[in-house]
Amino acid sequence: MIKENHTNNSKQTITIVLILFSRFIYSLNWFVISPALPSIASSGHMQKWMIGLIPLVFFLFTGIFQIPSGVVSNKLGGPATFSVGLTLLSLGNILLIIDQNFAWVFLTRALSGFGAALFFASAGAVLLRMKPEKPGFMMGMYNVAFALGGGAGLLWGVVHEALGWKVGMLLAGVSGITAASIVYFPTRKNKNIGRFSITDAINQLTDRNILNVSLAFTGTWGTYFATGLLLPTYLELELHQGVAISGIESTPLIFASIFGGLSAAIYDNTKRKKILLLFCGLLSVLPASLFGFSGGILIIPALVTLGFFNEMAISICYAHANNASPEKNAASFAVINTIQILAGMTLLPLVTIVALFSWSYAWIIMSLVSIIPLTLITKMKE
Repeated sequence: MIKENHTNNSKQTITIVLILFSRFIYSLNWFVISPALPSIASSGHMQKWMIGLIPLVFFLFTGIFQIPSGVVSNKLGGPATFSVGLTLLSLGNILLIIDQNFAWVFLTRALSGFGAALFFASAGAVLLRMKPEKPGFMMGMYNVAFALGGGAGLLWGVVHEALGWKVGMLLAGVSGITAASIVYFPTRKNKNIGRFSITDAINQLTDRNILNVSLAFTGTWGTYFATGLLLPTYLELELHQGVAISGIESTPLIFASIFGGLSAAIYDNTKRKKILLLFCGLLSVLPASLFGFSGGILIIPALVTLGFFNEMAISICYAHANNASPEKNAASFAVINTIQILAGMTLLPLVTIVALFSWSYAWIIMSLVSIIPLTLITKMKE
């Protein structure tokens, strides 16, 4: 019996490590495009205001297909679904190097977005099933892996500058397809975990607690990704930094997120969960308003603060949803992602359009808009 338990624990640990590894590579393939955005836009003869539309298409398809991904999940099971998702996400990055005309760039972003939609809910549900008694800790680790991958993606600007952005995108894409193959085979026996139907997801939309927690953190989600994807562009175009330096200076956002994700374990032990959600929510968006002041000298401390509390807020958001309906957590995650992505992604064009007049005002407006939905926390259950 002891030997059997040891074997089961070993398999569980391997599954957890592999899912976190795939989450890392998944995130790298999200953010690897960020330092290359100005170069891609230039290659495709796009105007500056169109830069924000490139990741916007990615988020649009990621958001739209979160709930429909349940069809694939029900048919293939969780491990196959997130492995296929990682493959498609990475393939979109590889295909991007073929051409940079407006239509082709948007088509490849759509493919990557669809792949990202297949990955998140299924992988997160399989991970949570490994340690169902520790939702805050497990979602924290899930998002720590995302932060590490995002940091690697922003640092990929060094690869873009040294080898060219096309080679950089190719290498990142190949790493994703390779990782998907490596992770699938050891985890494939967990195929009954992470399944959910579209009906399950639609039913979760009627759960007021799930709906409120989803809407409350739309600004938190949007601020994180608008910052991660557009800050390198701001540093390059406004502060005249190189591709490599702009990517490196943006990484405190991601690496501070690591500690924020780890700190999400506080959620498991606190009784005043709404106060914790509100406190983290405010500090997850307000620091972005400082990016445009004093010639950029406040960027690093603002990024550290924003990254820490943003990741903590998002992690406890998912933990809160899991506690509300643990038996349908995959469906809940799909609903949350759909709402947060489709609403939060509107910050990308907002920032790029306002930035045509002033980057400083763009960051301030983004922060103020993101605070508004946090008022919904007061309507949530503890």
